[in-house]
Amino acid sequence: MKVVIIYGNPIGKFYGGISTHIKYLTNFLSYYADINIFLLTFGEKNFTYKKNNIQYIELKRMKFGKFFYPFEIYYDLFRLEREIKKINPDLIHIQSTSPNFSLFGIYMLKKYPILITLHGYFNKEYKVHVGWRKIFYRLFCVPIERFALSKIPNIIVLCPQIKDMISKITRSKIFIIPNGIDIDYIQKINSYEKKNYPTIFFLGYLTKGKGTKDLIRAIQLVKVKINNVKLYIGGIGPDMTKLQKLVQDLNLKDNVTFLGLLDYKEKFAYMKSMDVFVLPSYWESFPIVLLEAMACGKPIITTDVGGNPYAVSDKLNGFLVKPGQWQQIAEHLIYLLHDKNLLNKMGQESKKRSINFNWEIIAQNTRDVYKEITTESRDAMFIQNFKK
Repeated sequence: MKVVIIYGNPIGKFYGGISTHIKYLTNFLSYYADINIFLLTFGEKNFTYKKNNIQYIELKRMKFGKFFYPFEIYYDLFRLEREIKKINPDLIHIQSTSPNFSLFGIYMLKKYPILITLHGYFNKEYKVHVGWRKIFYRLFCVPIERFALSKIPNIIVLCPQIKDMISKITRSKIFIIPNGIDIDYIQKINSYEKKNYPTIFFLGYLTKGKGTKDLIRAIQLVKVKINNVKLYIGGIGPDMTKLQKLVQDLNLKDNVTFLGLLDYKEKFAYMKSMDVFVLPSYWESFPIVLLEAMACGKPIITTDVGGNPYAVSDKLNGFLVKPGQWQQIAEHLIYLLHDKNLLNKMGQESKKRSINFNWEIIAQNTRDVYKEITTESRDAMFIQNFKK
């Protein structure tokens, strides 16, 4: 079975959760002898190579500028189709609902079986953006994504919550296959030395939508009750300077540390050394970072948006709050940091739950979906030929 996985970022470079998803999914799928994986993506130059039963194909990204974006989409479609014809796959698995990939999926429907994974959901995501990006998402990305989801017959979503959302706009077959984690790797990472004061960890891209501002405001309240509390913020992003200024304005420079960009090993070493993980986002689909915090045995405070409740059950392995409710975040942090038994109990529950998201399971479930779709396609083709 030849499967082309289409993705939008350069090979070997990581831009967050989707990049991690692609890396591990392709790696674990490559262990199956009955699947030949072709990873087709865009990057800085044209090249191809094969490694571990995966054929990597990177096409040089051509930038036309935002005013000529429709021409860029057309050119992408042409180049993708040209590569697909060379491979002649049994299935095309598209790993994005961005306009160019959504339109490509629709365009190729009559030629190949198509499967698309919904990593985000523009219909929700556009609300957390500002300026021209919000307008572009709302007027361009949302309607194209909606049209694609109504036409492409096979869709993977990362959690039941997203399935419920898109079931209202499509009659397509929807499979629930979440993000995964490499539990064996995480277990091998040694923790940094634990501090002798209460510690809180955040890890993510520093934008308005991640709610980091709310977390800093929560720390201001926590400090009143726990003077030596410390928040460690991992990650970079366009809001970093604003957040650093907020820390100064609130007189929290002794309570908040910005760690900057952390490599893959560092983030787990930091995560394991902390008491609590907090992700106060205004929107998430199903973030891998929650699963990583669970695998590190951490209680989690996060918002009840998107797929977050699929990972965190309120009062069992953490707490769920409404977006923007930094007072509630502060209350839960004070409660947890004052009750070590509860903190440990919730952390153990997180670790127990994380086993269900091992990449071996995720790859197996994905392979099962591939087999189901290709079998249905062959059966349909046989019936069509028989009628002729």
